[in-house]
Amino acid sequence: MHHIMIICPEDSPLKDADRWLSRYGFQVNLSYSLEQANKYYELADFDLLLIDQVILAVLENTQTALAGTPPRLVLDARPSLNNGIDAMAMGAKYYLPLPTDSEQLLKHVIDALENTTPQHKQNAESEPELAAPLLFARSEKEEEAENLGALDSGIIGNCPPMRELFSDIRKVAGTDVTVLIRGESGTGKELVAKALHNLSTRHDNPLISVNCAAIPENLIESELFGHEKGAFTGAVSARDGLIFAADNGTLFLDEIGELPLEAQARLLRVLQEGEIRRVGAIQSTKVNVRLVTATHRDLIDMVRKGYFREDLYYRLYVMELLIPPLRERSDDISMIAKFLLEKACKKHNRAALDYNKEFDKAIRAHNWPGNVRELENAIERAVILSPTHRVEAANLKLASHLASPKANTTSAELSTPLDGTTLDDYFKHFVLTHQHKMTETQLAQSLGISRKSLWERRQKLGIPKKVTNDK
Repeated sequence: MHHIMIICPEDSPLKDADRWLSRYGFQVNLSYSLEQANKYYELADFDLLLIDQVILAVLENTQTALAGTPPRLVLDARPSLNNGIDAMAMGAKYYLPLPTDSEQLLKHVIDALENTTPQHKQNAESEPELAAPLLFARSEKEEEAENLGALDSGIIGNCPPMRELFSDIRKVAGTDVTVLIRGESGTGKELVAKALHNLSTRHDNPLISVNCAAIPENLIESELFGHEKGAFTGAVSARDGLIFAADNGTLFLDEIGELPLEAQARLLRVLQEGEIRRVGAIQSTKVNVRLVTATHRDLIDMVRKGYFREDLYYRLYVMELLIPPLRERSDDISMIAKFLLEKACKKHNRAALDYNKEFDKAIRAHNWPGNVRELENAIERAVILSPTHRVEAANLKLASHLASPKANTTSAELSTPLDGTTLDDYFKHFVLTHQHKMTETQLAQSLGISRKSLWERRQKLGIPKKVTNDK
């Protein structure tokens, strides 16, 4: 752990850096004068000093007063060229204005710590030390962190909302805080979870991804927490769950809003106590996992309606990352489409097709309710259907979706009309009316669709699954 000393007057904006640097894992001490710092601490023991220029201005001999101290950053509420030159001449690593952007200050702190070996430590005769751990995940200097948004990074984007998202990912990745990722279906929530894991200190350990909505309700607890032999019919042997498999790594729970209340209670214990208990077991097992969750649902509304535990919500809502829908990323759509076109051509062994203006115009005109996933499917469709020399906009097959959004409704929906309601209204009414006495399979069969289609339409229309009261 790296030790930082902040020396500034009580009314200095630099004082606020104490709180947020501590959150990033630094050990920070705060003094209101150089005399106070020298009285209570040995400055040579620190790795870095952050000093307000006001403190230096009152020193009679700054060079002598700071002799033998570690590297320092000088921050000035009234920055000037002369002050900057003087500060750098007297050994400051950086000279920055106050107030300053916290991300920029953090970047300079990391750079000073990673690239400076203090003189007082160079001269100490001691055994060779192990390499210091990375300070901020794998830091913004690391290629992968810097590469967020590029074509080969997995998450493509350069519009302001995405740049803000990438900045937040870099800040959060190096911590162990629980992260809630929110965004519409198809926006790339799992890609964000992967980026958080890859940039974290846990990147050498597993990332376990679980779609909570894709696992049958009666098996979700066994899948997540494991079970003992004989815990239920079919449990012919003991089995570890997916949470245990993520030990020392990252657990990503997608569609956390679909987790049944019983499983929510168990997950809460994992967060509170750092332990899991298999279904049917008496003893608990300690685990160390970093939890990342995602949802497109309004969890606060689910809490109000009793579908989601309030105490779990506040455990999950430590840090939130918002992914903008594709329709709000107009500057990125063409860049993403070009990348997906090249990817589709390679996948289907087609010669590279030129991204033409007509094709781009059609893509930009669509609203993309399914976001990047819908865009990828449409482009793949166009590659398959277009002639060998040219990708044609008509083969995106978007017109029918725009003209008739209900074109894909099921035969069961069409066969049971309700006056004054849309087909979606009927679907929602049918599910909410019958789900308390039907299984998911029976509901799907009654509607003439698959269980997967039922789940997808639940997501689209925001229909919660039936819940069991937690008595």
